[in-house]
Amino acid sequence: MRHIAIMRHGDAPYINGERQISEHGHQQVQHMVRWYAQHLAEQNVQLETLLVSPTLRAQQTADTFEKTFKDLVDYDWTRQTESLLTSESDPAMTIPFVEEATQGTTVLISHMPLVSHLWCGWLPGQSQYFPTAAIGSLGLTTDGSASSARKLAFSSPE
Repeated sequence: MRHIAIMRHGDAPYINGERQISEHGHQQVQHMVRWYAQHLAEQNVQLETLLVSPTLRAQQTADTFEKTFKDLVDYDWTRQTESLLTSESDPAMTIPFVEEATQGTTVLISHMPLVSHLWCGWLPGQSQYFPTAAIGSLGLTTDGSASSARKLAFSSPE
């Protein structure tokens, strides 16, 4: 079983005309990374890939994620910026890409509404609102050309 986590960026008000992570947003991300590191330890898996939207608030979330995560674990992972993770991306394209382009445990850092659409795409009939910095964790099983997912956990800093 593969593990895929979907994370919404931290709190990001408009600052100088651009959405940037606030101090509160960085604190949210740090809190959630500590939760996620514990979740991975309980699942006995390690993060292998961090896929991040190219927008500033997602990149800043990923920076804080990595800095905090490095203090909690003793292994490395790969970080990649992915244009299919913007808020207006089509989950029908993003889901197959993630399933084909990654192995093992992957974290996707993106935005609303995409994060909710991805959750529903992997878990049909299970809608989920993602507060800022929330993380939803899925277990993905692939049998031939078909995949099925199940909810492992969902947590938010609020």
